[in-house]
Amino acid sequence: MNYDKIILELLDRIKVLEEQVNDLMEKERKKERGINKISTREIRDYIEECKNAARNNGESFLILVAGDIHREKKLKSSMPMVCNAMRQCMGNEDIVLFETASGYSSTLKIKYKL
Repeated sequence: MNYDKIILELLDRIKVLEEQVNDLMEKERKKERGINKISTREIRDYIEECKNAARNNGESFLILVAGDIHREKKLKSSMPMVCNAMRQCMGNEDIVLFETASGYSSTLKIKYKL
């Protein structure tokens, strides 16, 4: 048997498999980044959609929690963006019901008057 030839063939196969694994890992990384890409504007639009839906259902106010929005939009490490968007959607009659010292917590709760 020609062991040198067999070893070289196996090494070539290993190289091909390593390249395939790297390609798959890169695709997965890109996919994860794509899921979490969102702008403050898109979060504001989502909040306004929620407010309009509640208004259309005859509600007089809507209470939103930052953690719920973060989870609903399937975000990762975007709490400051969510909290900023929530504040930017506030009007003169809207009230912050709960806020931590940092102001960027998942527990930020705002009552929007509709």
